[in-house]
Amino acid sequence: MAERDAVFREKLISMMATLNAGEAKDAYLIGMVGSFARQAAKSTGAKDWTDLKERVDMGTYDKLLNAFQHQSADFAKDGDTRSVRALEVLAISLIARHQSQPDLKAGVRFLDEFIDNCAAAVKQADTSEDPPPKLH
Repeated sequence: MAERDAVFREKLISMMATLNAGEAKDAYLIGMVGSFARQAAKSTGAKDWTDLKERVDMGTYDKLLNAFQHQSADFAKDGDTRSVRALEVLAISLIARHQSQPDLKAGVRFLDEFIDNCAAAVKQADTSEDPPPKLH
């Protein structure tokens, strides 16, 4: 378990550094994160990403992570690294639900706020020329 915690810590810190260095302003990433977060919430009957994280059961948690993994593989085959990144953001946030390291709470909170802001931006835009692909 300590090894998984260390891997999570490294991934979260790396993600936070990249988002803070400007990636969080990438309109495509914002759109994809927001769309996927809204889609995942809707498919689980949650009102939003935060609600999903608070009440998802282990079976749904596993299904979501599996869907993120498969969809990421499909995007990677197509060379769509930005969509892979969007799903990685959601996966790290979802995994954070099971982390208890106190020093990571601020980073997790930042990540969740980023996701909520992305979802709000997508909801506000509501019309898109190219809707994002559906998660399987």
